[in-house]
Amino acid sequence: MNLKHIKTPIKGLNLYLNKVISDERGSYCDMAPGGTENELYSDGIKHIHASIATKKFIPRGGHYHYKLRENFFTLSGTALWYFYDFNQNSPTYGESYSVILGHDKLGINVGIQEFTIYNNSAAQIAISPGVYHVFWPLTDMETVVAGTGSTEYDSEDYNRMEIKDVPGAIEIFEKIKKKITEYGKNKIPDFISPVGQKSLPLNKSENKLMKKIKAIIPAAKNNQQRPFSHTINKHLIPLGGRPMIFHPIENLAESGIDQLGIIIGREDDVLKQVVGDGSRWGIKIEYIIQQELTGLGSAIISARDFINNEPFILYLGDNIINYSIADLVNKYFKEKLNALLLLAKVNCPQRFGVPEIVGGNIVRVEERPMRPKSDFAVAGFYIYDENAFKAMDAIKLSDRGQYEISDIHNYYINSDLKLDYQEISKWWKDRGKPEDLLEGNKFVLQNCVFAKKQEYMEGEIVGNAKVEGSVKVGKGTRIVGKTLIRGPVSIGEGCLIKDSYVGPWTSIGNASELNSVEIEYSLIMDNVNIYTKEKIVNSVIGRNASIVSGDDNLPRGKKVIIGENSVVGW
Repeated sequence: MNLKHIKTPIKGLNLYLNKVISDERGSYCDMAPGGTENELYSDGIKHIHASIATKKFIPRGGHYHYKLRENFFTLSGTALWYFYDFNQNSPTYGESYSVILGHDKLGINVGIQEFTIYNNSAAQIAISPGVYHVFWPLTDMETVVAGTGSTEYDSEDYNRMEIKDVPGAIEIFEKIKKKITEYGKNKIPDFISPVGQKSLPLNKSENKLMKKIKAIIPAAKNNQQRPFSHTINKHLIPLGGRPMIFHPIENLAESGIDQLGIIIGREDDVLKQVVGDGSRWGIKIEYIIQQELTGLGSAIISARDFINNEPFILYLGDNIINYSIADLVNKYFKEKLNALLLLAKVNCPQRFGVPEIVGGNIVRVEERPMRPKSDFAVAGFYIYDENAFKAMDAIKLSDRGQYEISDIHNYYINSDLKLDYQEISKWWKDRGKPEDLLEGNKFVLQNCVFAKKQEYMEGEIVGNAKVEGSVKVGKGTRIVGKTLIRGPVSIGEGCLIKDSYVGPWTSIGNASELNSVEIEYSLIMDNVNIYTKEKIVNSVIGRNASIVSGDDNLPRGKKVIIGENSVVGW
């Protein structure tokens, strides 16, 4: 009999995790492991029943028995269960216990235990006489609970107390309901924790801006970072535990920029909700709609009224630059430039805008050339004056159907305007491939997260678990068992890391669970569950994904469900 016992504070109330066998047809669990010789069924099975709840937040059950001993399984749906010991002869008389049981994980950290079938085990509830029990469905899915009883059905054996008369029952339900309801009202998807508008610590630049200047960040949704950007704006993909776009915003705010326009598409409401009005950074953010998604040139035109023909910064939302923006702005004004570009040496310039440099001056910029004239790329940060808008009036759509940023630079050059550059060494750009996200995650951990002097350990390290190096652990996260975390590593809020090794350059999102896992140099998004002894390296795992061992499946083997543009290697 394969049972894992979960003790509760109530004598006569026990949870057991029964092994589940799963394959592509579904799951199988024996409700009486070991047959009726099982000690849980010592009184035999006299009847079998089902309790079916069909409406979210409407309770089922709500009683206790004088004689009947029951065993329950939640077969579908997800529900909050509440128990109270009314047995006056029990040493735990007056104790209560709550737990979430179901077929799928709720996906929200509500602060109580949660047991589901998704990790190949099902929770069995063994209830003795005198223990009150009630459950509330927490999702819109029909909740089906199957049970067995030790006596024949007897209507006189029920004490059907009203829930309001059971100490603590309504209170725990209202607490969980409030969290679920508020989560739904935020309308922020489960891959991003709603971080609110609270102030964030900033490392203010020691250098001051010579003059005030506005900045714009193009961040309209596109499908460049597939497969992840099919469902989310790629600027919200987390790097180092924060949405990608947060890093350029913080860089601007730390440098003294206090007016920012973020350019979005007509259907980018989620990005607005996640980023907010800028108050958390002490700046003001306005949102600008880009009517036509035809390149960076059209993004600039969209911001014309916001800029009002003043010098401005264009900072691409999928770029992260480790350089003082205040120094760049001061260089621009001191040298009375019309435009300032950043250049960085790259291994494959064919994928970027590439400058041709003669005598220390840029004489031409070519977009994605077959034969680059230098090993520099134009990085995603620019300072322009009003001539950027004149350039847009003059240039035409490229063969790609885009208003290319390189054509704007060539307009400055051909018009004898003063265009200069600054070489930088630390720069990351998303180029639309999963391996770029791994590079970006490493860049952020190295240059942003652990470069700041802050307290990072908000979670709990339990027992023999060990943490080495630079490690960030969010609130409500527990590191337990024989676990070793070797940084640099970022772990989000509400996670459970058990009997696992998490190696360098790994980020793990919120509400994720790793059990008996070895993983390194990987990016794990929110609500991910991993239960496998296979070592995971160089991997990007999207939100709500599950990776489980194939040992419990029949037939045994590797089981995959893969969308387009995905890569699997083992």
